Amino acid sequence: MNGLIRVRFITFIDDYRPINRPVRYPYYCTGKGFVHAVLVSYADGLDYIMANWPDAHVLGVEEVDSIEFDERFPKRFWYKEATE
Repeated sequence: MNGLIRVRFITFIDDYRPINRPVRYPYYCTGKGFVHAVLVSYADGLDYIMANWPDAHVLGVEEVDSIEFDERFPKRFWYKEATE
């Protein structure tokens, strides 16, 4: 594993923003229901997801080589690529 994952998960809709700010990786709300929101976030592990969205559940994890931006998942103005 190269250390980067893309995680799709469900969280409560009241406020789906991460509880810690600033976050290191981009995240996106991809859908909303009556009670839940569906989010996609890049991360370096599931600990990152649970630290920022402690109510996250039904997690789908995909290993990725890099963060990719497109029309559906645009680059966020606040995102700064790591220069490690």
